[in-house]
Amino acid sequence: MVAPSFVSSCDSDDISVGNLFAEKNELILQLRKVAFRDKFDFKNARSTTTRFEAHCCSESCKWRIRATRCSNEQNVPWVVKRIDNVHTCHNEILVDGRHQVRSRVVGHIIVEKYIQDKRIYTPNDIRADMQQEYGVHLTYQQAYRAREVGLEIVRGNPAESYNLLPKYSHVLTTANEGTVTHLEQDGDGNFLYYFVALGSSIKGFMQYIRPVIVVDGTHLKGLYRGNMFVAICLDGNNQLYPLAIGIMDSENNDAWEWFMMKLHGVIGDRPELVIISDQCTAIRRAVLKVFDNATHGVCFYHVKCNIKSQFRMSKALWDEFEPAFINAAKAYGHEEFKRQLEGLWMIHSGAADYLENNVGMCNWTRSQFEGRRYNILTTNIAESVNAFMREPRKFPVTHLVDHFRKTLQQWFYDRKIVAESMTTRLTTWADEIVTERRTIAERMIVRPVSPHRFQVVSGGLKEGLVDLQKRTCSCRVFQLDQLVCAHAIAACLTHRVDFINLCSDFYTTESLAMAYAQPAEPVGDVAYWEVPDEIQEMQVYPPVEAPPPGRRKELRIPSAGEDVDRRTVRCGRCHELGHNRKRCKNPIASTRS
Repeated sequence: MVAPSFVSSCDSDDISVGNLFAEKNELILQLRKVAFRDKFDFKNARSTTTRFEAHCCSESCKWRIRATRCSNEQNVPWVVKRIDNVHTCHNEILVDGRHQVRSRVVGHIIVEKYIQDKRIYTPNDIRADMQQEYGVHLTYQQAYRAREVGLEIVRGNPAESYNLLPKYSHVLTTANEGTVTHLEQDGDGNFLYYFVALGSSIKGFMQYIRPVIVVDGTHLKGLYRGNMFVAICLDGNNQLYPLAIGIMDSENNDAWEWFMMKLHGVIGDRPELVIISDQCTAIRRAVLKVFDNATHGVCFYHVKCNIKSQFRMSKALWDEFEPAFINAAKAYGHEEFKRQLEGLWMIHSGAADYLENNVGMCNWTRSQFEGRRYNILTTNIAESVNAFMREPRKFPVTHLVDHFRKTLQQWFYDRKIVAESMTTRLTTWADEIVTERRTIAERMIVRPVSPHRFQVVSGGLKEGLVDLQKRTCSCRVFQLDQLVCAHAIAACLTHRVDFINLCSDFYTTESLAMAYAQPAEPVGDVAYWEVPDEIQEMQVYPPVEAPPPGRRKELRIPSAGEDVDRRTVRCGRCHELGHNRKRCKNPIASTRS
């Protein structure tokens, strides 16, 4: 026997005799789509549990359709028995108010526009397309509701998406070896937290990625709001390397502690581990409580923003303070840092005292930090993840997590190919830095002190004392970045030592290729998932807090002291910038003769 072919509700083909429909609503929806496309209207003549009949709204028209099913049991399909598909009327224009101009119908028509996750298709775009292609004028609310219908068809229902998480987690961990997922619910089965780290990311991080993790949180824009936590690293080519994400009902101390516990369960107490965040006390408390051997650092950009908002310096004073602060944060040597710090005390003693006694110099500076931050001094890489997830943060929770997996799938594939095609021993990014330093090193003078120690002098740079055996230099660039500095390269060139071998393995093309060696596998279509009965029976309800009324906010509130691009105001009276007509105090020349 050949299985019956059901007509999909998303199919736009004409209806013909013999078509099967699983539900009567699907038949009616398909009929509405055809009527919408062909610009005619119809009325239901008869609608029972076993019979459906409709005819054209024009009484003189002979267009008819009849569908039946032999019984009203659940699995019995509807069959189109008769359709007179020729119109004898002249309904050529579908005007406002007709039955087929419905959000559900339009939503099914535009569903293909939302198959690509990054596609932005606004209600006004829908209105313009419907007007151009079908001659139908939609109100903004009709277009907005149609957009919501189309998004739900592609991405699923927001409430049902939470219930899909256990099944998705099972399929994800089965397809991707080493993947770790955790789902936390309250006593009533409502969603609290979710954590996922792909096995390919875990394996790459533990062996081939610098042990520096940047964590941050951002708000979600879906129906049930919530927050997304990210743990992100940088690979040897200075590219984003996502390690884990978490979906939380809210951002608080308990949520961050739970996230850190699950992250610790994945990576353990890795030697020389550094975790960097903003000045959020909940993150610092969770890191110190969960990770015994890790060092916590603070993003110096957030420290700068807090200083700007707290001390309210004049523009002239801030223009003097800001570069001195950045130089102090980025300084490698202790002497250079002390010199910049003295300048901060001279510019603004209150801000300098805040940095020294409230923030702590060991938290935001490279030179005073107790661990090794490499070149990662801010949380910009986490902000970059939040930025490229800006649109996906509107998705239902399961679709959001799978978008994260899809991103890693593409990145791991592309970057492995790029890494294997590199002809240099170091990655492209590291090789460019070392090549630039070599150009400087060729003009330096090297004086040996011992078989492994050298004094390196240059007119442009400060003198450096290099120890090739310990891989250190007095400038501290060598040991903090784990890339050879110009002084070390000069010593290697003079004594014919391969300076590439002195760089950390994290920067080699071999490590880069191995970091992306294990691909991120897809999970397939939900219709083909094989899930055990105990997981199939699990129920996960949406968060307890009900969605607030009104349109959901998509733009976050800028942090205190954050630079925001604002629209420049021009006065309509004097036409100068910086104020409006109401606040204008400039004299206006008289036009009277």
